[in-house]
Amino acid sequence: MTERVYLHVGAPKSGTTYLQRILEANRGPLADAGVLVVGDTHVDRIHAAMVVREDPRLDSLPERASTAWDRLVAQVRGWRGPVAILSYELFAGASADQVARVLRDLDGIEVHVVITARDLGRGVPSAWQERLKFALTTPLEKWRPRPESAGVRAEWGWRTMDPAGVAARWGAELPPERVHVVTVPTTPGDEHELWRRFAAACSIDPPGLRLDVERANESLGLVAAELLRRVNEKVREPITGNREQALWLRDTLAHGILARLGREPIGLTDRQYADATERADAAIAAIAEAGYDVRGDLDDLRATRPDARTPGEATEGELLEMAVETIVRLLVLVRERTRERDAAARTTLARDPDESTVVALGKGVVRRITAPRVESRAEDLRARVAELEAEVARSRELQLRVAELSDVVTELLLPPRSTDGRVTAKALNTYRAQSL
Repeated sequence: MTERVYLHVGAPKSGTTYLQRILEANRGPLADAGVLVVGDTHVDRIHAAMVVREDPRLDSLPERASTAWDRLVAQVRGWRGPVAILSYELFAGASADQVARVLRDLDGIEVHVVITARDLGRGVPSAWQERLKFALTTPLEKWRPRPESAGVRAEWGWRTMDPAGVAARWGAELPPERVHVVTVPTTPGDEHELWRRFAAACSIDPPGLRLDVERANESLGLVAAELLRRVNEKVREPITGNREQALWLRDTLAHGILARLGREPIGLTDRQYADATERADAAIAAIAEAGYDVRGDLDDLRATRPDARTPGEATEGELLEMAVETIVRLLVLVRERTRERDAAARTTLARDPDESTVVALGKGVVRRITAPRVESRAEDLRARVAELEAEVARSRELQLRVAELSDVVTELLLPPRSTDGRVTAKALNTYRAQSL
């Protein structure tokens, strides 16, 4: 039965994907150690956070999405071990009332909240980039993170990035020792130091965990970010709405093409740096005063400012060169998709000549951009299948023991004259030796 649940609620862009990949890659060993990784898929956790935050976008999603939080709570309550960990960064935006409902749903379980946090100066261009992937057109130089007052939909603003505010909302009804602030290291060193701090906060340290997970770098360089912003200014129908923007602007253009073209860091304006510095200083003071459990160094949160240009300083020549390279890569992508589509269509038509060409072509489309993620998820699912097969084997062994016990009970219930005492004694000794 679950005794403790650790809710890793944010913040965005604080190493959360890295931590989640380690958790996913080690579901089996963690389960053997009594630790449940909550949520069968990342999508389940996304939808659960939307339910908690009462996100109106749920209305446009399949009905199953609206029950995601209830399913995760059921998983936690049904776990046979003592510990469960639920990790998704956009729980950070929940209001105090929404957090209170979460705690009521988990009543009877010792709830801990874990907040990962980073240098708040670096967080500003990161948040701006995430908004770019959903059609933002505001130049960085004129952009400011949304304030807390923007509400629970302000996913990329101070509401989610400021660890003190997140801790205040999520820890309002908890003892301070159950609110854990994990800082992202700012100095080079052990590449897995963030995981070690996180694991210490969650009191998990089973041996033999796999830490060499793929690290996704979805950040854009300076020129690529400015190019995407200018593309956004020209984007029209049908690339509107979150789904279309996520598929084409984020997954295809930003992650699939632009993230691979250059790594020039992005700087801050004087005003942005001053805001981040003030925010970081206040957060450090508030966290220290609250007495939360801190893993790492609170100085890791202090705003720093890279010696770098801002996107508006990208030259027209640089943008033109990046645009040409982007067009070339998109052309290659279209060519490869077309060849894969045509090959799949030929295979489908050969198997069923009566099937319509449109349907065949539709079935032949391969999303090349998302292939690495699909393969990563397939690997996770294969590991999960192996884990379930082991559970089935244990279940079969238990059923065999129950059957043996039933035979013993049957023998004992028969009239004494109908049984052989030596057989009964031997059966009891065997059962005790093998099953107790």
